[in-house]
Amino acid sequence: MRTKAGRPTLDVEQVLFFRDRRSHLAGPGATDAAAAARAILGAQAQQEGPALFALSLRARTRPTAAGLKRLLTEAGRVRLVRTWGQRDTLHVYDPDDWPLVVAARKEWPQSGRRGAMPGEPDLREIRRLFEAADKPLFRRDLFDAIPQRFVDEVAAHPGVAATGSSAVRFAASRLIWRLALAGDICFAEKRGAEQSYAHRELWFPKLAWRKAAKDTRAAATALVRRYLAAHGPATAADLAHFFGAGVKSAREWLGRLESELVEVRCGARQGLFALRADLPELTKPAPSGASGWPPRLLPKWDTHLMRHADKDWIAPDEGERRLVWRKAADISATVLVRGRVVGVWSHKATRKKVTVRVQPLSGWRKSFLPAVRREVAAFAKHLEVTDFEVIL
Repeated sequence: MRTKAGRPTLDVEQVLFFRDRRSHLAGPGATDAAAAARAILGAQAQQEGPALFALSLRARTRPTAAGLKRLLTEAGRVRLVRTWGQRDTLHVYDPDDWPLVVAARKEWPQSGRRGAMPGEPDLREIRRLFEAADKPLFRRDLFDAIPQRFVDEVAAHPGVAATGSSAVRFAASRLIWRLALAGDICFAEKRGAEQSYAHRELWFPKLAWRKAAKDTRAAATALVRRYLAAHGPATAADLAHFFGAGVKSAREWLGRLESELVEVRCGARQGLFALRADLPELTKPAPSGASGWPPRLLPKWDTHLMRHADKDWIAPDEGERRLVWRKAADISATVLVRGRVVGVWSHKATRKKVTVRVQPLSGWRKSFLPAVRREVAAFAKHLEVTDFEVIL
């Protein structure tokens, strides 16, 4: 990418407000949960509950967890899809984005998973099972169709002993993962501890798939453009971080959009690119009051906390970052004020009450508490709990 003189200069609050508004953390909110998922390119969802709240807090109607769960798992009402996406991590997407994610994955690094992998003949047989089924299937429904050769190969994998799983169950998990990466199946309902999976045409019979899922270059370029529209300005390192790619690949993606991009200044940061079409909105001053930019409670693993390699934007205190981005990829739930983390929070919920405990960080002010209480009230309503308490 060429760097040109006369770059527009932005202040940090302009950038943070643009990102928050585009990702529906400020402003009126998305029209529905699917629009919220579309805006942020998927809600990270290795745990379902935080992902549902991430979508709810970005939607105007603040839908309940139970209502959103029906949009993921109830046949005939499914409007969201949960599957593996960028960074080989589970996300909840607008179904119309699913073909793009599948296609673009060919330009993202392959998973770091090692050991026995199913071949195409193994996948073909399991794919047929899903295609023929008139309901979602559980792992146990696949066991008899898995070739013994693959089960024997998997038996030596360290993951079998580490997880306490049987070889046939581990083999089923690998087959499910590969079929999900290919866009054949996605997550469906859960029964007890058992997760089921549905074929794409069972869950989304009208989803336009073939054209979008085949053009890898076009899909990757479209997702990069949308990343910048929601999360820009950003560097190649930020882009690589979000998609789990190398910086060299990210620079190539930005190069494809060179005619649409402008390099901007913000403090001492270098290599920040935004879409030229977004400059009028980016250069507007951020609102001074909380009514236009309210404090928000973000759930664990919120996409907002995963979108940039440069964490200084939202957590300037390096020592406090360890309280947010913890070991073993554990990302804390956070209190966000004017685009910056001012606290972390946790909760306990019963059928009648949710208790939220806030740990203030250096940016915390007592004046934030009323707005935080309103957010906790919205969280309780999301869980369909009648009472709540905030503890500092």
